[in-house]
Amino acid sequence: MSRVVLSLTLLLLFFLESTVLPFFSPSSWGLSFLTVPRFALVGTIFVALFIGRREGLLYGMILGLLHDVMYGKVIGVFALSMMVASYFSGLVFLLFHRSIAVVASTVILVLFGHEWLLYSLFRLFYTSPVDVQWVLTKRILPSVALNFVFALLVYLPFSKLCTAVKENKETQGE
Repeated sequence: MSRVVLSLTLLLLFFLESTVLPFFSPSSWGLSFLTVPRFALVGTIFVALFIGRREGLLYGMILGLLHDVMYGKVIGVFALSMMVASYFSGLVFLLFHRSIAVVASTVILVLFGHEWLLYSLFRLFYTSPVDVQWVLTKRILPSVALNFVFALLVYLPFSKLCTAVKENKETQGE
């Protein structure tokens, strides 16, 4: 049952990114920077950190492919980026001790890496490149800051939900 709740929560976060939150974006208020909510990615990072890297890879692939199909022009870019981000965030707890500082630094680095990988892939495939400095200061860093604040807000609920899924998984012998 907890796996269903986790999947529905990630799906809800995915749909919130594109339906409700654009009305609260800084560009709609006339500010010069752009924030892109990646709340489903934050959820998959937590899944990878607390349940495991393979589970995070699976959720990242599904949500990334869903993003590509619904909103993307090129199929596979977000799927690849979210898979890589989730898998590498899951590797962190194999190397480091679990603490809030490790989780926070992992979330920041993975969010930045995800945005940078997306920028690099889109720059590779499109003919009208955008200036690196503009993208870094006006889009990537504000997006990372927004998503990091969201990650801090949902850290405890997601850690409890993921822990329940992991315990349920271990008791059923999966």
